[in-house]
Amino acid sequence: MLGPAFRAVKANCVLVVLVAGLGVVSGCFWRSYPDRLRTHSELLVSFAHKARDLVAARRFTAENLPELTYPLERASAFAAQGRQHAATPPASLVAFEVLIDRYRAFVDLVDQMRRDRAGPDAARALDAPLLAIDAAASDVKVARDRER
Repeated sequence: MLGPAFRAVKANCVLVVLVAGLGVVSGCFWRSYPDRLRTHSELLVSFAHKARDLVAARRFTAENLPELTYPLERASAFAAQGRQHAATPPASLVAFEVLIDRYRAFVDLVDQMRRDRAGPDAARALDAPLLAIDAAASDVKVARDRER
């Protein structure tokens, strides 16, 4: 171990290790980012379509709500992690955050439909928000493909 005269060296060495470690963590995040982004996007779209189908069939209940909110929570956490690792967020992350916002509004609307009405009329009311989710997911894919 180095003596007291080398305290500055110790501090600098610790700082270098920490900064290098952060770079590795950030690098690992961005290495898996495209696949994770695709997975989260596909899950949000899939669950949105499933929810609309359940509303149309009058089978969406309060017990189904966590099935919609859990992917939203995970996607939101992933987006927040991306923001932490980016000085300037990539276009795909910005587009993904739009998808998350649209999905969140959709989940709220589906829950409202569950309480107020169900069936084909309620499902038709979900068509436009569902198309907005599909469009946002398409924007995420286009942005992600451009970043490759």
